[in-house]
Formats: sequence, structure tokens, C-alpha cells
Amino acid sequence: MPTPTTYASAKQFVGVAKETTQGTPVAMTATIPVEKFEPEDKPVWLDDKALRGSMVEAYGRQQGVIKTDFAMSGPVFGDTLGWLLGNLLGDLTTTGASDPFTHAFSTLNSAQGQPTSHTLTHFQGPVATVGARQLPGSCFSEVTLKWNAETQLLTYDAKGSSWPTVIPVGTPVSAPSTVTPLASWRGQLGIGGPASGGTLVLTVMDGEITLKRVLEVVFTTQLAQTPYIIQRGPVSVGGKLNFIAADETPYTTMLSNTQPQLQLVIGNGVVGAGKVQVQVDCQKAAYATSKPDFGKAAVGYQTTFVGVANTTNAGTSGGYSPVKVTLNNAIASGIYV
Repeated sequence: MPTPTTYASAKQFVGVAKETTQGTPVAMTATIPVEKFEPEDKPVWLDDKALRGSMVEAYGRQQGVIKTDFAMSGPVFGDTLGWLLGNLLGDLTTTGASDPFTHAFSTLNSAQGQPTSHTLTHFQGPVATVGARQLPGSCFSEVTLKWNAETQLLTYDAKGSSWPTVIPVGTPVSAPSTVTPLASWRGQLGIGGPASGGTLVLTVMDGEITLKRVLEVVFTTQLAQTPYIIQRGPVSVGGKLNFIAADETPYTTMLSNTQPQLQLVIGNGVVGAGKVQVQVDCQKAAYATSKPDFGKAAVGYQTTFVGVANTTNAGTSGGYSPVKVTLNNAIASGIYV
């Protein structure tokens, strides 16, 4: 008996490349290591329910317009995170002449305010000849960074939408960089100022920061089932911080609506060439809730916040932004967007 044909899930990989025209697929130029990638083509089904004198409901079905939704997650790699940030936020300023370069991502406010779109390539196995499908016109609606000093790497969850999947011209090849993920315990958090000096806070055990962008998949009468555009809307930021209580500050900050500066810095500890670092800045982090937590041996506070738009976090396109995310890595300018 011949060996049955199967496909190993462990051989999956995801590639990415920036597009010139939204929805026109391009071959991958980088590999994003992921733990999970879940794409789903979602056609609209058009049922014929016109009455014909029989005791039935549907007499026919046609396929309408179609889009793809996707979700992905895994550890944060300080070089590949830039693809997600450039796609969601759009404003990017890169400085430096050599490794490490500095990439500052903020909300794009110039021209039409529409960031670069990207093609995601998913090698999965069963696709004939090439083993992969592409998600052209991919746009991220959400990127959440999560950390836990005791148990986790810095991780992310992300989701978005794209044009329906297509089969690439050739077989993609995985080529991940040698950059390693970041341990959460290497993080530093500043509240009321930078993550140093008198505003360095040592009492946050874990947390998350979520960047969100409104997406609207627009279909028009254009003799095509595919979108006309995936329109990007406003950016918002929120998060959670779990404190071990050294005092009542997380609670009183919420009550007083102080809206302190918040800065998270997590890196690999290298200075100079080889430095990899993620820095998140919210100049105005307004605490929304701060609930006392008595479920552990030490009293804590479960705190949530929202980022308030400000000009300090804005990029070169001007205007306002609720957040700025800065990466240090070996990636040169002109790659992400």
C-alpha cells in the first residue's frame, strides 16, 4: 500500500512584503516566525428565496463578494514586528547609518492617512505545486503586545483583513533572521516619565498594550468580487497593567485622572551592533479602571488605561497620535513601508 499523502503543520511559515498597489500581490521578502496563523476566506452567499409554489426556502445560491480575515500570534521578534507596526500605524522615521537603526512608528496623518499595505504569504502544504497561498492587500486592525515577567517572552496577537487569497507564482522559501525573541523580565516600565530615574516603576508584574485601527472593507460595482479598497480609519490604544501594591498610587491615579506618561522598554541587553529593543510610548495614559486584587498572597491592582492623542507621540506627518513605538534593530530604512 502506498504511503498516504499528508502535510505537516509544523512546516508552515509566513512571509511578508510591502505592496505598491493595495491588493496586488508581491513575492515575500522577509519571514515572520509565528506560533499561529489562521486565514479564512469569507465569501458572501446570495440565496434565491423567491417563492415558486413549493414548501422550500432556497432555490439557488450564488457567490457574492469575498474577503479574507486572518489572525496571527507568537513571540515578538524585534526585526519583524516593524512590518505589523508600519502597516497599522503608517508613519515611520528611520535614523542611523548602521546597526542598530532606530525606527519610530506613529500615526500617519499626511495625505489620505492610508498606510502601506502588505502581502502575507502562508506556506501550508496542500496547495498544488507551490504549497502556499497569499493574502494580498493585508491590513492590520489590531496588534496587542503582552508580557509577563515570571512566565513569558514578549508576545503579540494580531488580526486583520485582506483581499481573498491567491496562489503565488512560485514556491516561497522560509528565510528567518537570526534575531531571537525578547524575555519579558528584561523589560522596564516608566509611569509619569521615562523608564529610568525617579519614574521607573518596579511593581508591574504583567500587562498588555493594544493598538487598534478601524478597517472598512469597501466593495463597489466594478465587475469584481474583490474589494475596491480596505479603508483605514482612526487609531486607538489601550492596555492593562497588573501591579503588586507598594502603595495606593494605581488607584489614586485613576481617581484623579492624572493621565501620566507611560513608557515600556524591552530589549536584548546588547549595546551597539546587535541591539534589539522595543519601546512603547504613550505620553498621556488615562487610567480607566483600577480594581483592587485580593486573589494573591500580596494585594494588587488590576488597572486599565487608554492612550490619549497628543503631539509628543506624533511622527513626521504631524498631527496627533496616542502612541509611538520605537524599534532598534539591524533593518535599514525603506524596508517596512
